[in-house]
Amino acid sequence: MHRKWLVNRTNQDFLEYLARKTSVSTAFVQILINRGLKDPDSIKAFLNPSIDNLHDPFLMPDMKIAVERIMTAVGKGETVFVHGDYDADGITSTALLVSALRELSLKTHYYIPNRLSEGYGFNMPGIQKATQCGAGLVITVDCGISSKKEVSEANSLGIDVIITDHHEPPQELPPALAVINPHRIDSTYPFKHLAGVGVVYKLVQALTQPSSLNLQPSSFLDLVTIGTIADSVPLTGENRVLAAYGLKELNSRNCRTGIHALIEAAGINNGKELKSGTLSYTIIPRINAAGRLGDASEVVELFLTTDEAKAKGIAAFLGTQNKDRQRVEEEVYKSAVSMIDAGNPGNAIVLYSPAWHQGVLGIVASRLVEEFYRPAFVFSVDGAAAKGSARSIPPFHIYNGIAECAGLLLAFGGHSQAAGVKILTENLPAFKNQMNSIVERDLNDDALTPVLEIDAAVDLFEVTFNLVRELGMLEPFGSANEAPLLGVKGLEAVDPRVVGNSHLKMRLKQKSLSMDTIGFNMSELLEKIEDSYTLDAAFVPCINEWNSSRILQLNLKAVRPST
Repeated sequence: MHRKWLVNRTNQDFLEYLARKTSVSTAFVQILINRGLKDPDSIKAFLNPSIDNLHDPFLMPDMKIAVERIMTAVGKGETVFVHGDYDADGITSTALLVSALRELSLKTHYYIPNRLSEGYGFNMPGIQKATQCGAGLVITVDCGISSKKEVSEANSLGIDVIITDHHEPPQELPPALAVINPHRIDSTYPFKHLAGVGVVYKLVQALTQPSSLNLQPSSFLDLVTIGTIADSVPLTGENRVLAAYGLKELNSRNCRTGIHALIEAAGINNGKELKSGTLSYTIIPRINAAGRLGDASEVVELFLTTDEAKAKGIAAFLGTQNKDRQRVEEEVYKSAVSMIDAGNPGNAIVLYSPAWHQGVLGIVASRLVEEFYRPAFVFSVDGAAAKGSARSIPPFHIYNGIAECAGLLLAFGGHSQAAGVKILTENLPAFKNQMNSIVERDLNDDALTPVLEIDAAVDLFEVTFNLVRELGMLEPFGSANEAPLLGVKGLEAVDPRVVGNSHLKMRLKQKSLSMDTIGFNMSELLEKIEDSYTLDAAFVPCINEWNSSRILQLNLKAVRPST
């Protein structure tokens, strides 16, 4: 896929001024500036995230009402019902709130809908379960913001509802006792981008303020970190603080029994540092696998149990389910790609089939976005109706786009880059046409061309162990804080070759200095490299540790002939 290379540049005098003030390299200062950090104080705050800088939870609308209602439940010894969701954000949100409420001696039940038979959101079966267990209060986590009908039903049964959610609110909020959502129009809460588990954490944080309630918010940071990183919300602001502190908890192994079991089942050595990338590629897929293929309640139990044998059993089962998920995902992805004209994929990719497993649609949509750089909608058809997952590219707000098609839809919800949709099967062709028209109207050809954004142009001699150490200060990496991409022009490829069937291995040389380079799954570029006299390369520098030796290595991300 053709990509525009964009190199961020700043006035050299300003770079050198900030480098002196912050005692870091000019290359690192350029990367900080690209993240909107343009003065010493903001740089210091970003590089040293502090739990003391979290915002007052009572700045969120309805937080006081929610806390008072929970305190009433504690005083009366009521039963509380937590209604969650089946993805990693919803699962960690559920486990966090159930744990907190049980610490307050509240009899607490929970419910996770089945993705395949019930779909997303606060639903009638959940309300029935709440009624059966005698709950007078239902608290939703990571869902509920669009559930006007369901909240009204619960109210008619004499059940109070508190909604905690982070998805885009409709114009009219559900008639709940409290609606805690940073995206509310009337919200002045300073940080809008919390994951569902982050919103729940703010509720627990608020519950620590009444002196009669004894909770330790720090004991929940392991769950908050996993849910936040899993939901791909921006790792800036409060999310950065929560993820950074949670990773410290995980790396000290000061985390719950079930997370220990997951780490062991994933084959992560006890001495190896857990980073955001490790969670994203090893731990989180195992958590999501349960909800994609079966019952996510098992994972909630994993996070609630203190029984090591039970935790190990569930963790092993999740590993098996994840392998099944990978197989199913690959089948659906290949089928989806076969339906696309690679030379003319359209402005929006809208695909549907009765053969596709609902549980992997979101992952497949994400892969299609990565492959074709178009908003992607992938539906599983079941008779007269179809359920789908949507993923977007940065310039296109997919929730707003879908909202314009509301007349064709049975239900939808989500946020700027991801959404879920339910539609009558007969309306799918009309939806495809309308969505293509909306994207064509909103995005020009330039916006539909992916950009390779290079944080800093450097010379090879600037890539040092010290620079890699500085880059590590930006951890945890994730959405809106990706691992920095550096670029060097005019390189010579020395001994390029393919290793391990699909990886590109070589040394890149500039003047008299050369550096070991690896391009994972980039073997198809070998011919282009051999035919080029000099190259420009984009890479992430890292340290390769092998046989007790440490060498600088360039993790290649893109390459092109020098112009």
